Amino acid sequence: MIVVRGKRTEEMGAAALAEAIAPYEAVVVDMGAGDGRFAYRYAQERPGRFVIGVDPVRENLRELSAKAARKPARGGLPNVLYVVASIEQVPQELRGIAGEIYVTLPWGSLMRGIILADAVVLEGLASLAKDGAALHIVLNTRIFDDPVPLDVRDLPEVTPEYARDVLAPAYVLHGIEMSGVRFMDADEVAAISTTWAKRLSHRAPPRSVAIEAVVRR
Repeated sequence: MIVVRGKRTEEMGAAALAEAIAPYEAVVVDMGAGDGRFAYRYAQERPGRFVIGVDPVRENLRELSAKAARKPARGGLPNVLYVVASIEQVPQELRGIAGEIYVTLPWGSLMRGIILADAVVLEGLASLAKDGAALHIVLNTRIFDDPVPLDVRDLPEVTPEYARDVLAPAYVLHGIEMSGVRFMDADEVAAISTTWAKRLSHRAPPRSVAIEAVVRR
């Protein structure tokens, strides 16, 4: 798989990854990591866990991956790794690795696949998980300023009712058992360490929806 460290990219195989995660109590994957801010903050606050931020756009990960690679005194973190990959093509090295998975305010094909219960996207998410892994999803279909991208305009608005009635039965076919769904309040969204969440905290869009699930393999 391809790992980003600032301006550099390098290959990392299964053996090297296993060595990196061995000292830690659990592995957490942030899928659709964007600029990597959530993964960095999570790793900073939970030094006993190894966090892998995954995003298909290498440039998005450059700044935070460079910061993570520094010495600890300058903001470096040994327990976070940034990987270039898409949900449609999950690297073999990441399959079955995660005890916990986050998808926080996704966009593009990841958001679309989650909202429409696309089989490829759901299988990609499930493939990351160990049996019994927790899956945390936060969705908001109105995070875009005008003009709204064409591939987002026709998406249904996600509500708890939509998630329970439409998504839950589809998710379970891929081993994803929904255990809870609710609207989030403004303070909760503001507390999320992502750039999208920061933007949302300054507006009044439709409320974000939090989905909790367990992955059975």
